Amino acid sequence: MSEVCKLVRSDFSLLTRHVFKIIEAIFETSRVEFGVPETDNIVDSLASYVSLGDRNPLDTVVSAATLLKRSLDVLHDGEPSSWTRSLPLVCESLAGLLNSEASTASQTSSILKDLLSHHVDPKSFSTPKDKQFDNECQESMEASAMKSICAIFENALSAIDGVPNEHILGVISVLFLKLGERSFVFMKNIVLKLADLILHGGGTSYTNHLQNCIGSAVIAMGPERILTLLPISLHTDDSTCMNLWLVPILKDYVVGASLRYYMEHIVPLAKSFERASRKAKKLAISTDKKKLAISQDLLAHAHDLWGLLPGFCRYPTDTYQNIGPLAEILIPLLKKDSFMHENIAIALQVLVSQNNSVLSSRRDADQSNLFAVKDFVVEIGNIPTYSEKTATRNIRALKSCSTELLEALTDLFVDSHPEKRSYLKDAIGCLASITDSSSIKKILMSLFERFQFIDGEGEFEKYNQVLIDKEQGNLSSTEKDVQRCVMMELASSFVGGAKEDLIDLIYKFIKHTFQATDETGHREAYHTMSRILEEHAWFSSSRFIELSSLLLDLKSPVDIASIRDRFACFHVLMVHTLKMSLEEENTRAFLFLNEIILTLKEGKEEARKAAYDVLLMISSSLRDSPSVSDPPYNKLISMIMGYLSGSSPHIKSGAVSALSGLVYKDADICLSMPDLVPSILSLLHSKAVEVIKAVLGFVKVLVSCLEANGLRNLLSEIVNEVLRWSSVSRHHFREKVTVIMEIMLRKCGSAAVGSVTPEKYKSFLKTVVENRHNKTNSKESGTGDTEMMPAYSSTKASDSMPDKRRHKKWAYPSKENDSGEQRKAKREKKNNSRTPGSNKGHWSNGSSSGLRSTNRDMHSDNAKSIKGQSEGRLKKSQSGYSAGPTIGKKRKQMELTNMKKDKARVPTHSGASKSRKHQNLGRKRLKINR
Repeated sequence: MSEVCKLVRSDFSLLTRHVFKIIEAIFETSRVEFGVPETDNIVDSLASYVSLGDRNPLDTVVSAATLLKRSLDVLHDGEPSSWTRSLPLVCESLAGLLNSEASTASQTSSILKDLLSHHVDPKSFSTPKDKQFDNECQESMEASAMKSICAIFENALSAIDGVPNEHILGVISVLFLKLGERSFVFMKNIVLKLADLILHGGGTSYTNHLQNCIGSAVIAMGPERILTLLPISLHTDDSTCMNLWLVPILKDYVVGASLRYYMEHIVPLAKSFERASRKAKKLAISTDKKKLAISQDLLAHAHDLWGLLPGFCRYPTDTYQNIGPLAEILIPLLKKDSFMHENIAIALQVLVSQNNSVLSSRRDADQSNLFAVKDFVVEIGNIPTYSEKTATRNIRALKSCSTELLEALTDLFVDSHPEKRSYLKDAIGCLASITDSSSIKKILMSLFERFQFIDGEGEFEKYNQVLIDKEQGNLSSTEKDVQRCVMMELASSFVGGAKEDLIDLIYKFIKHTFQATDETGHREAYHTMSRILEEHAWFSSSRFIELSSLLLDLKSPVDIASIRDRFACFHVLMVHTLKMSLEEENTRAFLFLNEIILTLKEGKEEARKAAYDVLLMISSSLRDSPSVSDPPYNKLISMIMGYLSGSSPHIKSGAVSALSGLVYKDADICLSMPDLVPSILSLLHSKAVEVIKAVLGFVKVLVSCLEANGLRNLLSEIVNEVLRWSSVSRHHFREKVTVIMEIMLRKCGSAAVGSVTPEKYKSFLKTVVENRHNKTNSKESGTGDTEMMPAYSSTKASDSMPDKRRHKKWAYPSKENDSGEQRKAKREKKNNSRTPGSNKGHWSNGSSSGLRSTNRDMHSDNAKSIKGQSEGRLKKSQSGYSAGPTIGKKRKQMELTNMKKDKARVPTHSGASKSRKHQNLGRKRLKINR
């Protein structure tokens, strides 16, 4: 290594790149420990080369900088304190590159950040507990090295003409965070320089980088020391202010501060601005009108200072000592119309959440965002945290004043507008989680009495009295309905940490709401009920019969929020009953399942999605349950399969849709339950169009999701059944079968599919294979239509496009001697392009809107209701009429021709009598169209 080091010069030569590669290879492969003097020589030589900057080729400069980092790592492994000798030299040589072109500056910045994070050891400094800290730091070797490093970056800032770039500011930020509170000694001048730059800075982008850098100083030093260097002040004589630009930075970056400092310094400062505002307002009224704008500005500054409260509640160092005095300041602010309501609600939520997260060993993602700081700060690891002992003391102190705070918040909640209640509700929920359940019950009962929901004996008002009030049109009855909604929303906040007596009270209020109103308050009641069932498992098991009767006796809601919460209740109760296997409870489970399946056939997309979501949640919960001889998950599938033998096509197709959704998530159930696929395929013998559509949709999902090995086991059954409908063009059955066959051909191969295909369908299979081959060739040659892609390439393909695009997508390529089927397809395509809205009359290959997620595939072929058919046909007839008599006449003639051809191709599996019924059905439809 010493010989190679002699070849390193400060300027570039023909050997430079080779020498750097040799040094890199030695570092990578050599197992010999290098001596400190030898490595120091390498560092000196490389630093000399880097210091020349762009006078050497920049790629070699970056290589030398990388080798410098590696050299310091080697030194650190041998002697951890070696950074005091080498790091200042390396920082000085690299600092000049931070103003180079963007790529070089970015790489240099990354190297410097790694060096500072890895090598600077703040523990080597004394803790700043007294006035001797400054002298002690300056006397030590480590302090001298750090002083040199900080001076290097201070000089780099001074040498820049204008605002420094993000690269140098990023390195300084890391240095702030690495030094922590010790940065107050070494980086005072840098803070003052940054403040001067922000006052005379340029554009927004530069200001943002400067603010982030100063924010790092706030985190490292703490607001007390920052405000010592950059005090916020108000000159009452002329109403001028200093350093107010620092307030937004403090709001975002204060962490690990002191509640006492907020109360003793920030609050008095805010009050001084308020007094100055009132004084300016009096002068504006009496003498000087210009003072009014000054008064408003001063009041806004006062509010900004008050608004620093949430920041000072991010991991404060003195929570258990000073939460009591702070609560005495906050409660009066809650009891009047104050701009501080939201700030107080957020601050209390932060205080409780961050301590609870330590004790529960988990973090709530939504709440943690309230006290989150910048990502790069987390990477440095400078965020203060609580020990379990400190968190316990903090929670105990918060509990001591939680009842008074909760009373003030709940009174404010019931009298607030809806936009305010959202953040108040979160704070109430946090405080309720640490407040004694009996105290919460007293608060709730007092509010019930205030709004006259209970009588003198503590019982809820009778249903008859509610009806009398409504029939008489009492204003109090309408107001009470509004208050009932607010109270139900409040009650849901108390569910989390509630004991049995409080849960019982809330449940009585839920029953009262369902009985006393038709729809008012039901949304909030469903939500509260779902929270009780989800968070208190004992309640659903002890009151299953009562809960299920209550829910099943209620009319199904219309709004989507209520539907989702009602289904959330079904989820908990279904999982409970399927695990218990009691006969009476299983009967009720069928009633829950019946409503879910019927909702799958709803016209509204959101309702269908809610039904699919709850089915998937139920199946997921049952799959996660311990394995037993009769798994609950298999019971669910068997229950749904029971609907396949029903008499109603509507419920049959709904059950198939439900099974499609479950197969989409877990295709292996088709293998673990051998009767599933044959039971569904047998429905292809049905005459009901919506059932056939649903089954073909199920098969498409099945063949798309199932692995090739599993699909081969079912290949014969699937091919024999779906090919029955390969000759029927109506309702896109032929297209659907084509898509299914293409997927199976791709997964299993043409030989395997051909071997199980009946002879009479060989010609159809040949057409599919040729069509697939033509499309592949067209795509490879680049001459085909860009939309002419294989339908099986995405399970969403056939369901996410309008009918007209699907016609284009699946149109078969023409041959020299066209068959009748191909000529018919051409005529249909031509007719569709000429007749406005003609596609609307067909059954959709999917739901009317379709889920815009993967759920679209689950129910694409099953979701339109009978009402949707009639509406579609009405639109078609209106569109055809508006197109003119000539076009309508031609369309009828073409329909007559097509139907005659379809009659000859009706599946023969039902015999001649069924063929005649198809003919009669075709005649009836023709008459209707005429």
